[in-house]
Amino acid sequence: MSEPFRWPGVVKLIHWSVVVLFFSNQFLFGGGSQYHTYAGWGILLLVCLRLLYGMTFAKTPARLRDICFSIKGVEHHLQELKEGNYQPHGHNPLGAMAVWFMWTMLLLCAFTGWLQDTDFGLEQGVYEWHSLLVNSLFYFIGIHLLAIVITSLFSRKNLVKSML
Repeated sequence: MSEPFRWPGVVKLIHWSVVVLFFSNQFLFGGGSQYHTYAGWGILLLVCLRLLYGMTFAKTPARLRDICFSIKGVEHHLQELKEGNYQPHGHNPLGAMAVWFMWTMLLLCAFTGWLQDTDFGLEQGVYEWHSLLVNSLFYFIGIHLLAIVITSLFSRKNLVKSML
């Protein structure tokens, strides 16, 4: 029997660090506080490190070129789930789409957070954009968690275990 799939330690460390900083920023650190700013910069740094790792040292399936999606790939994935043939080894096409969306949203959250500290940002209502992005990301995190549970149930594989 083969070993169950596990994400590389670097990927897990970055993932859980972003999770802790993102939720700390929402529930522990007040918006505009020094800690909130540091956590935002930390998230930005971690996402950039993950992208850099994915372009350089990462092995399959953590390489950026392996995190891709297509309509055909989604159809194939759904068929695998339906037939019970899904063997997780990295992100499925829907998961890949979610990863790119979350990285983009996190980068936009960091950018709009920084922009609030500029004269331009305050004049252009960037606070509202920042809040909208953060709130949207919270909803998407809920969808992400639900998708993991549903995919785990359909595939009879513990996908959470691969990130622990």
